[in-house]
Amino acid sequence: MLLSIFSSQAQNNDVKGSKDYDLFNRMPDYNIRNYWDYQFDAHEFLISEDQNKVIEGRKIIIRFEHQNANDRNVKKPSYLQILRNYSTAIKKEGGEILFEHRNANVGYYFLKTLQGKEVWVEVTTAPNIGRRYTLTIIEREPMKQDIVIKADLIKEKIQIEGKIAIYGIYFDVGSSIIKPESKESLEQIALFLKENSDINCWIVGHTDSDGLFEMNSKLSLDRAKAVSSYLQGNYSIFPERLFAQGVGPLAPVSTNDTEEGKKLNRRVEFVKK
Repeated sequence: MLLSIFSSQAQNNDVKGSKDYDLFNRMPDYNIRNYWDYQFDAHEFLISEDQNKVIEGRKIIIRFEHQNANDRNVKKPSYLQILRNYSTAIKKEGGEILFEHRNANVGYYFLKTLQGKEVWVEVTTAPNIGRRYTLTIIEREPMKQDIVIKADLIKEKIQIEGKIAIYGIYFDVGSSIIKPESKESLEQIALFLKENSDINCWIVGHTDSDGLFEMNSKLSLDRAKAVSSYLQGNYSIFPERLFAQGVGPLAPVSTNDTEEGKKLNRRVEFVKK
């Protein structure tokens, strides 16, 4: 393990089903109180005073609590001691300190393993000295697409509702560059268009409400144009059959107050013209 400077300890008091992350031991005298392991999710990392970066991949959250958390007579490590232990060990293995926000008791770190895996780490300590701290880890990787929309379903939805929302076209945050994992969905869209040459479509980009309206309006249009260009360039769909438009956050299908709702609002729709 990378953090060999941390001593091993009995884990009998850890929450059931939890474990230390493969690359990191814990601070001495801490138990795991909460543990989550998501096959695919995202997390926002602060990489400078005014810049953040959203990283996607396997997400692991481990919340540690000191064995004597409520005993004021037991000396516990300061938040800076916890951060410095992690940052020192990560630097020793060739990793980077992205940003340490000491006033907020949080540090952001990046490490590339010998296998080429990108590991992004956030260490957050509780304001009450040494009682608790949390590791949030993203192993960066594209999502494995389990559900791919099929050409037959596209046709059925277009015939019944006159439109279909496509959630299998992916972009990085704030970008209109189509990510490689979108290929299977775009192949099915192209197949639908080729099998139904009498149908022309509006390609409509949608965003959530985060950020300025003008920025989201432009982004949604740029993404719609990118999809149109992709279908023309890769599948020889005639340009006169595709009409790109962007409406930004103006047509939500869910609330923008939750992350799940925002995910539903970020979409590309094909609307029969």
